[in-house]
Amino acid sequence: MNLSLKQLRVFVAVSQQQSITHAAKHLFLTKAAVSMALSELENQLGQQLFDRTNNRLHLNPYGQRLLPVADELLHRAASIDTLFQQSGQLIGELAIGASETIGNQICPWLIAQFRQQTAHTQQTLHISNSAKIAEMILHYQLDMGLIEGDVNHNDIETIPWIKDEMCIIAASDHPLLTKTVLQLADLTDNPWVLREVGSGSRAFFDGHIAPSIPQWQLAYQLNSIEAQLNFVAAGLGLACVSKFSATHALANKRVRILQLDKKLERQYKIIMHKQKFKSELITAFTEFSQQWDSTALIST
Repeated sequence: MNLSLKQLRVFVAVSQQQSITHAAKHLFLTKAAVSMALSELENQLGQQLFDRTNNRLHLNPYGQRLLPVADELLHRAASIDTLFQQSGQLIGELAIGASETIGNQICPWLIAQFRQQTAHTQQTLHISNSAKIAEMILHYQLDMGLIEGDVNHNDIETIPWIKDEMCIIAASDHPLLTKTVLQLADLTDNPWVLREVGSGSRAFFDGHIAPSIPQWQLAYQLNSIEAQLNFVAAGLGLACVSKFSATHALANKRVRILQLDKKLERQYKIIMHKQKFKSELITAFTEFSQQWDSTALIST
């Protein structure tokens, strides 16, 4: 059996894109070349690797078994390719996924300092909610994810990362600001401006805030932190947000924090596919992230 790296590269691209057309664009190949390489691979293996439904290709059990092996072989081949060109340096491209607060407020500084320390400059960043990042990890579309929410999947490895302080914010003239200390129950009968289901901050609200409020109403559901801050500033409701994400709005006094009788914290996580090949680059970024000091961000 003579499998080629091109065949494996095509297979991985099709599994990620779920389309011959999109995989061809991603690889800068023709559709015919991608179809031929995939067909040759399946013929050599003697197995179909995808289920074809409605012009979409979905990995079947045979394809799911091959994917982690193909991914590892391609990463090892890339390491060999540049082994003598960049001796002593980290090589390859790192595909990072991040939920919105982390991607917008933390990753720019995290990645900048990683680049300064290692001289590695080939990173990509995809920002979405925690559920979408986890889905992309499962499809090998990302090397690793930095998320706020909880992920419970047998194929995903979760590593505790930094902690984040959550806060309840209101418009700068909200009546609740006249109270020195509030309990969550004091927030009853207020409208809320929340993120979409699947986001880390929405999961935190649903799990840690809502059960302690006798009556509350969802006024708006938004998929953008900036929109959420603006809606609160306009007096359209309260919000539960990361202190990281509210830093500038608080500094500009567009919103203010309601003083609660307890501290609200959540744990950020690093996630990876359990079967993902942990290259030297992935290991280096993971270790750097775990040692990284984020405390300076709160004061910026």
